[in-house]
Amino acid sequence: MDVVRLPANRGGLRASISLPTSKSLTNRALIASAVAGGGSVVSPLDCDDTRVLATALGEAGWPVEWGTEVEIGQRSVPDQRVRLDLLESGTGSRLILALLAASPGLSVVDGSARLRERPMAPLLDALTRLGAGLRSRDGFLPVEIDGGQLEGGTVEVQPEVSSQFVSALAMVGPLMGNGLVSGALPSAPYLDLTVDVLRAFGAELEVSDDKRRWRVTPTTLQPTRYRVEGDWSAAAFVLAAVAVAGGEVEISPLNPASRQGDRAVLKILCDAGLDVDWIDDRVIARGPLTAPIFADLSDTPDLFPALAAAAACAPPGSRFTGLAHLKHKESDRLMTMVENLGRLGARLKVDGSQFEVAATLGPGSGSMPRVTAAGDHRIAMAMAVAALASGPLELDDSQCVSKSFPTFWSVWDRLLGRMEDEEPPT
Repeated sequence: MDVVRLPANRGGLRASISLPTSKSLTNRALIASAVAGGGSVVSPLDCDDTRVLATALGEAGWPVEWGTEVEIGQRSVPDQRVRLDLLESGTGSRLILALLAASPGLSVVDGSARLRERPMAPLLDALTRLGAGLRSRDGFLPVEIDGGQLEGGTVEVQPEVSSQFVSALAMVGPLMGNGLVSGALPSAPYLDLTVDVLRAFGAELEVSDDKRRWRVTPTTLQPTRYRVEGDWSAAAFVLAAVAVAGGEVEISPLNPASRQGDRAVLKILCDAGLDVDWIDDRVIARGPLTAPIFADLSDTPDLFPALAAAAACAPPGSRFTGLAHLKHKESDRLMTMVENLGRLGARLKVDGSQFEVAATLGPGSGSMPRVTAAGDHRIAMAMAVAALASGPLELDDSQCVSKSFPTFWSVWDRLLGRMEDEEPPT
């Protein structure tokens, strides 16, 4: 495992940053293309998670050609049971599990030790009630699948752990003989992305105003050329950096009307003093923050690491609620961030699913503290944000950012004004 030294920057940032595209939309477009029997994903995010899902689709019989676009072809069902390793991909494993349950063929979906700990039971229970042939390890991976067309019908999901269970069911609703009616669903922005992608491929959906009841009509999806937009989840770390170090940074491409839930980061930081202007698909952000940060992250838990790092450097008193889901992510993100920021001198309070900054971190003493990424891409990026104010620190695993933002460290160098011929931090 590599150890890198992350530099500080208190002099203000000046940069123009190009962001990667959305992982969430890329994964959904890959699955929709498979359901449609073909399609193209334009400007896909090329990262560990999306490559893992594309590879799994290929091994399960869908031809996949990855270039500047990803081309998905008509499936040929493998003759024998195939074993698919989704590594660390929670989204990919849940989406393809539902797809394979609703498609002919024999398969096993498995993953890393951490992925085997992440909950699958609500999705497995729903698929079983719809007639799927599944065998699992008490609701966890690995899962054996005897796939075939599901009759469909009405199913209730208990999605407290993840809205991905609902998205996985909805994505394969068009394949079911009688469609799918689901109830008791949460109002989560990630479900809006699922709706948008399905409709782009010709699906017919009815969603109640409170988003707690969905009806997916059985229909043949149309092969579509789907273009992926810029990623607000990646933008959160760049915006957090400006919030901490100050200066002015231009960030693109971003859709100001995007349905990505993490777009909420802009308002959250603006309420704490970040100044922004829009020019077409570019946002110009100016910092630093002048007030504490307050947010309910129930619908946008992935924002927590970036916002926690910014809050630990902002005026004290920041408070976040709605953090119960964080223990089910790639790491226990709440406790990992608390431990890391505590090592840098912040004084934090945690009460159930609430996080509060009692005292912010200050410049380091020169002792070069070491923090952990815990194998979690968002923790690693968040600690780069914290280092801007705390002073240099050591991070135990920089390469885990490849899960969602493979170019993060080169983007970080540009953000800090490092020249291309300079040696990277070590």
